Amino acid sequence: MAESESKPSGSRWWFAGLAVVAALLCAWCGVFAGIGGWVAGRDIGRREARLELSATAAVQPALPDLGVLVTRLDRSGPAARAGVARGDVIVAIEGVYVQDARDLREQLLRYRAGDTVRLTLLRDRGEQTVNVALDAFPGNPKMPYLGVYYTARGEEPADL
Repeated sequence: MAESESKPSGSRWWFAGLAVVAALLCAWCGVFAGIGGWVAGRDIGRREARLELSATAAVQPALPDLGVLVTRLDRSGPAARAGVARGDVIVAIEGVYVQDARDLREQLLRYRAGDTVRLTLLRDRGEQTVNVALDAFPGNPKMPYLGVYYTARGEEPADL
């Protein structure tokens, strides 16, 4: 009996071997997960850099201190009919300069649907003037409608 007690049983070696294999497997999985995360993170950084570069390249290099940038137009709206284009910067209405989107809204509300207003635009690094006959705002005939979607620095796009 003394001999059988001094020999370790086979099942103990089996469990010890299984534990070592499991530990090695976990270590390898951790190494591969770390490498995969590093590669994915490095790739995300490159993609973000490309997005930042393309986003800054899409913006005009030197937006003026005044005005709002026309980002989109209602194709059948008054501004499009008058020749306002995407990328134009509206800097004045009837000679009154607009600093931001709030100023543009306030100036437009001085007019009624059917009125013709003179817009001063910046286009291709030059100033241009167009006359726009305002329509009625869809759903509110008392409010003037210019038919542009615009944004000013640091603001969300809006429409008028």
